[in-house]
Amino acid sequence: MRLGLHFFAVLAATAFLLSAQNREKWLLRFSLREGSVLTWHVRIVTKKLVDKKAEFELTEIWLREQVEQIRPNGNLVWSSQVTRCTVNGEVIPASQFDVTTSELTPLGYPSKPITIPPPSINQIDDWLVDLFGSLSLVLPATEVGIGDNWHYQLSVGLKHPNEPRRLTLTYKLERMEKVGEKDCLKISTQVQSPVKLAWQWKDASVIVTGGAKLEGVFWFDPAIGFVRQRKVRLSVNYTLESERWDGFQFVQRTSYVNQTTEVEARLLSPK
Repeated sequence: MRLGLHFFAVLAATAFLLSAQNREKWLLRFSLREGSVLTWHVRIVTKKLVDKKAEFELTEIWLREQVEQIRPNGNLVWSSQVTRCTVNGEVIPASQFDVTTSELTPLGYPSKPITIPPPSINQIDDWLVDLFGSLSLVLPATEVGIGDNWHYQLSVGLKHPNEPRRLTLTYKLERMEKVGEKDCLKISTQVQSPVKLAWQWKDASVIVTGGAKLEGVFWFDPAIGFVRQRKVRLSVNYTLESERWDGFQFVQRTSYVNQTTEVEARLLSPK
């Protein structure tokens, strides 16, 4: 099991919305009082098909986040702690999860560049989940209105011909929409990229080709200024072709992988 806290921990800090004079534009910034606590319920459904063999995993996480410090430049230092976790109904002791910390700028950028080590052959799926799971909500530098788009680029660091080397997320302020009885701003995001990875040794080689697509939605409550709900769907499809010398001849093998991961995070408190 790989939870990928970058993917599952909800970096849904409070957002302070300053409405422009015409009430049609908003200036979005992450801002919350030091010491504030948020609790979340996160539901993760993973479906995987490998060479026609199906796998299913349902993970539920109860998460506590707290603003530990607000720096003079406005950056927010966050701590995240899993308080309860089940995988396919089996309880995973909370003691197995460390408290993690992260620091965000008022726009939601990580204060330090995100670094993800290159993938290994046996951890391709985990690497893709960690890579796309590191992508969260980044707010625009200027005021935005309904229908406006903005973008965020992340350098992955892979070398040619491997892909992806860079990811570009597109965000859009869709509309006002209710979450329960609350009127919220609905912000969508998406990114799509080819996947190409290659390894070469003296007596073996492996080539992975395919693609990945992430689609997500965040709901901001402008009355109190934070995310009430988040939904993300990651789709990964690839072919793995390997060739290995067995001492007598080169043996070739091809595997097909199709995986979808759906995450729904719901704010439990504050109400």
